[in-house]
Amino acid sequence: MFKFGISYYTMEDGVRLPQSGVDIRLLRPGEGWNDGKKLREQGPQSGYYEIAVENEADCGYYEIWDDLNAAQGRFSGKSCSIGKLDARGLQNNCIYSNHVQDGAITAGKVANNSIGANHLQEAQLPLSKLVFELQDEKDGIGDRSQGSPASCRDDTSIKHRLKQKYGQEPLVILINHCNCHIYLGDIRMEGDQVNVTLMIGNNFDAQLADYQLLVLPL
Repeated sequence: MFKFGISYYTMEDGVRLPQSGVDIRLLRPGEGWNDGKKLREQGPQSGYYEIAVENEADCGYYEIWDDLNAAQGRFSGKSCSIGKLDARGLQNNCIYSNHVQDGAITAGKVANNSIGANHLQEAQLPLSKLVFELQDEKDGIGDRSQGSPASCRDDTSIKHRLKQKYGQEPLVILINHCNCHIYLGDIRMEGDQVNVTLMIGNNFDAQLADYQLLVLPL
């Protein structure tokens, strides 16, 4: 549980005079006065107001409104963040491309648990939102025929050399489209270059290899 408190007072001859009976509310940006969370004055004539926030969903950025200058409340010019800062606490244009290396957001720049399934449409992450490399049979070379695509009848393996550079071994997914058993045989790193070997197993009636390789950096 979190608590937020604020004091209201005026100054007269260098002395603080508490302002009691002020209606103070916390509003999310865009909310109306009636939607605000009301602070309670702690003690009679104290001028100190407090609110408890028990639910994690209620944590984040708030504007502080009061009724000093408007019966239905008005933004005081003050704001606060209670608990974790949420997306509503990020102001427009606060992040520029020069804040992000090479104009790309990497995993190291995203806080843990800051992106959840509810941020993705229908709780799915489409391929268009991923960094990936896609190759197919025209990028592979058969070991015997030296053909691209490789021959499912003559070749026993297919060599791929990935075009992108990788700091560690990536995740390689084989999607087979032909009536032949093609499977991942070996993934080998040479510096930042990755070589993938596919093996050709039992063949039924396939002539030329037909597949795709989906490569995802880890």
